[in-house]
Amino acid sequence: MAGYSYPSTERVLFGAGSIGDLRDEFARLGAERVLLLSTPSLEGSEVESRVREALGHRCAGVSRDCAQHVPLSAVDQLIATAREIDPDTIATVGGGSVTDAGKAVAAALAVDAGDARALRALRIVFEYPDSLEMPSLDDEPIPIISVPTTLSAAEYDGIFGMTHEGVKDLYNDPRLAPRIVALDPAATRETPDQLWAGSGIRAVDHAVEIYLSRAPTPVTDAASLHAVRLLFEHLPRSLDRPGDDEARIACLQASWLSMLGVDNVTLGLSHGIGHQIGARCGVPHGVTSCVMLPTVMARMVDVMPRRLADLAAVMDRAAGALPEPEAAARAAELVRDLVTRLGLPTRLSEVGVGEDDLDRIADDAMRDFVVAFAPVDVSREEIRSLLVQAA
Repeated sequence: MAGYSYPSTERVLFGAGSIGDLRDEFARLGAERVLLLSTPSLEGSEVESRVREALGHRCAGVSRDCAQHVPLSAVDQLIATAREIDPDTIATVGGGSVTDAGKAVAAALAVDAGDARALRALRIVFEYPDSLEMPSLDDEPIPIISVPTTLSAAEYDGIFGMTHEGVKDLYNDPRLAPRIVALDPAATRETPDQLWAGSGIRAVDHAVEIYLSRAPTPVTDAASLHAVRLLFEHLPRSLDRPGDDEARIACLQASWLSMLGVDNVTLGLSHGIGHQIGARCGVPHGVTSCVMLPTVMARMVDVMPRRLADLAAVMDRAAGALPEPEAAARAAELVRDLVTRLGLPTRLSEVGVGEDDLDRIADDAMRDFVVAFAPVDVSREEIRSLLVQAA
């Protein structure tokens, strides 16, 4: 019997001024010692200042040691800071790597892990096709409150990744999902255009792969289609008119919808392969989605034509009038067209991924558990073939 489990997120605040509203949320949670996680690029920024103002006397310390792809060395520094401060709540401001770092710190405190290597005992261990070990936390983690500055949507589940020796390991406990998320257009105004655009394609990737899941649900179907519709309409507009708060909040809401209920369906090949491209070659995940999502969608045309046609219809109304096979084939082209229009990379060779990297990425991807949830069974050779097509 099919079922749907609701996310553990308690509240999503959205709209102008949402950051200021967090003051009441910290009080409601009884937070008294909050560790604020940020990045060096946000030091002195308006968004970090606004979050600190909302925290007031509750801010017990600030760390800007978060780093892209969450390397163990960065997590070691964050854990050391957290053990010194002994927070009762974590606040994050930034993109997906900051949110993942917050989850890693909360997990480490819950299991009394002294460093990131000790935390690795909780990583998901997967061997294709169905051998899966997914440890969970023994104790309740402290709550996380997040203010995203990108559209990466790491705020809506308990999954996080840490990079170790060029491989991204995944971890999951639903209780690590941020309890409160504030979607404020003001938080995005200082985000570089390329990062904003790439994270928007990442949100498209979430929505598409969730809609193409092996085990879809009516909630995730509705949310995914609307997320794609909003992003295709508002992402280019948010870049053409940076002061358009309506477009920016629409993109933030689309990002939220793109991951709504992800614990019920998980993701697929673009994400599994992209995780390992990012870890192995230092490519931002938004960029891995720019390259891999259209490639993976083209592979699915004969597998899920009806669903790809549905996606094409919300990307472009004209595609809705096409026969199903033509509309299905058009979906991947429409994503690639959007990537090109935003001035983002479309090939792995454009972002420093070489032929010598492909074998190791393919090997690593076969050990990424989200690959098993793709709507097709795959082999290591097929993943390498997809990488060659994207090269």
